[in-house]
Amino acid sequence: MTIQEKIRQALQGKEVPFDKAIRSLNIRSKELEPYIKQPQGRLEYGRNVIYRNQEVEVIVVYLPPFAKTLVHDHGFSKGEVHVVQGSLLNLIYNKDLSVNKIESYQAEEFFHVEGDTIHLMFNPTPFEVISFHVYSPPLAHNQTYPAEGRG
Repeated sequence: MTIQEKIRQALQGKEVPFDKAIRSLNIRSKELEPYIKQPQGRLEYGRNVIYRNQEVEVIVVYLPPFAKTLVHDHGFSKGEVHVVQGSLLNLIYNKDLSVNKIESYQAEEFFHVEGDTIHLMFNPTPFEVISFHVYSPPLAHNQTYPAEGRG
């Protein structure tokens, strides 16, 4: 069974809560290897949409050592993030782009993001980080914020 088939099967049952469906996938880094993209352009990280339909969008994010994402939100989407490999910091910002909170996540941990959550993910280690993201509805109207908000 392909990873896309696993995703489709886990998410088709509306009776299963979204976060439980994501956790039931039991994703491993070996499964995601073919979907890892290297950073391109101005991005320090790789990002690959591996599944999308009208209800959900699934993304694999690759953070090389000491890399970080842009400061961003998720528009109107809610998401569940599974840290599949490595350790990352999730910096959550206030609306004025001051840092509100820093959360730490290890491999096999999950965290939730709301559409209005402004954050960045940072890999503070010399090891690679792979994370698996599921958003509903698919990302739209999301935005990035100025680099000075990266403090």
